[in-house]
Amino acid sequence: MQKISRHKTRSCVFQALYSKIYLKDSFSKESFVDSFFDEWSDFVDHKYFDEVFAWVQDNETRLLYVINKYAPRFDIWSMPTINIIPILIAWYEMLYIKCDTIPEKVSIDEALELTKEFSDGAARSFVNWVLNSLKENKVSILKEIEEIQNTNLFFPIHD
Repeated sequence: MQKISRHKTRSCVFQALYSKIYLKDSFSKESFVDSFFDEWSDFVDHKYFDEVFAWVQDNETRLLYVINKYAPRFDIWSMPTINIIPILIAWYEMLYIKCDTIPEKVSIDEALELTKEFSDGAARSFVNWVLNSLKENKVSILKEIEEIQNTNLFFPIHD
């Protein structure tokens, strides 16, 4: 049996979230898992995958609101989706993860690796800036996320 790879699992979560955003109601997590995990099933941390995927789905609009507030020099409504998803994954790790403890620096570094893998170099500064802002404002952001209603926002879809 192969060793579970959190890095590969993050990549799977990234691709599942991206697929869900674009396919909307026609996305099937079960079909995605069945087709995608055949190749990496021995490497994927299924508990982590399920936890992160579900949390981002439940909280994406709250997080978009906070990103928009704490990254005012970046227009998230025109930002490519592939540049926002690594932030959502890292935020979960930095704020809420239950299945493990991950140092904030590791979460930020892994988000930057996802950005490097799926986007371009210019996006790395955005992702790094937003995640470091989160780290510096963690207490106030946690409070604010709890107060935000999860309505009237949508995930911007851009390539």
